[in-house]
Amino acid sequence: MNLKTFVTGADGMLGTNVVLELLSRNHELVCLVHPSSKSTTLNNLPVKVVQGDILNVSSFESYLADCDYVIHIAASTSVWPRRNEMVNRVNIEGTRNLMSASQRAGLKRFIHVGSANSFDPGTIDDLGTEANDYTGWKYKNDYLDSKYKAQVMLLEEFKKNAFPVIVISPTFMLGEYDSGPSSGRLLLSMVEGKVPGYSKGVKNYVHAKDVAVAIANALTMGKLGQAYIAGNENLDYLTFFNKVKKISGVEKKLIHFPFPLALIGGFFSSVIARIIKKQPGLSYGMVQLMGIEQYYSSEKAVNELKMPQNSADQAIEDCLNWFRANNIKL
Repeated sequence: MNLKTFVTGADGMLGTNVVLELLSRNHELVCLVHPSSKSTTLNNLPVKVVQGDILNVSSFESYLADCDYVIHIAASTSVWPRRNEMVNRVNIEGTRNLMSASQRAGLKRFIHVGSANSFDPGTIDDLGTEANDYTGWKYKNDYLDSKYKAQVMLLEEFKKNAFPVIVISPTFMLGEYDSGPSSGRLLLSMVEGKVPGYSKGVKNYVHAKDVAVAIANALTMGKLGQAYIAGNENLDYLTFFNKVKKISGVEKKLIHFPFPLALIGGFFSSVIARIIKKQPGLSYGMVQLMGIEQYYSSEKAVNELKMPQNSADQAIEDCLNWFRANNIKL
């Protein structure tokens, strides 16, 4: 008898990679997608697609009755404006709804997709790990705060009531099926000549399909009540953009912007956005986050969840090839 798994956010980049990985393992899948979604990545796949909203328990609870596992990927990732009540509702209240419904259904395991930002990044000599505390409060950003609060809520429920949860905390994901686009927007901006330059900052990059394997493995591997940072390569922006240039074949000279100048640009962009009531391309808060040196280690996920480590080059190439094949542009 096939295992049955309920996946939220199943039509996003990570969600689609998870769905394909689980199908390769013969899982029967129930995929929750938001009614507003325009993604077509699940079309023609042998899955049951359910339209629903994690803020409305009645729209999904009945589908949990005969499932073995839940994989919770759905989230609001908006960072504009920095204070956003809907982000809090989706990421905290929505997660609580799904957790409670899963408890009532008696599911075997609940895999929650969090964020590596819930752990303070380290340095090039002392990489950030799951042991690091959260220090993101200083950015006054509800996306960061809400992902951390949801993680705390779930792990506390494990301690109090043995809720069978594992948290997978991805870094910056790139890969196929980014129909939004979401994180792949950074690549498209570069390829389409919309990135004038770079400033300070380091990101940890990971292939979305590697995170998907870690999630699928977490259904039977790993330790309950634990979080796992799912990442790979730590790269500064110049190194990353040079990789994109080489792989895409786009030749563009990039200007180095001192970080204070980038912040000023973000500030004025935010002011204009408030006046015209339109999200800025790069807000003050976004520049703040981009300037963080986010050095992370994924040793725990590699060792305990057998997470693969495809290179950043491979992630960039796969993402760009998928964009081209599907005519995705900004």
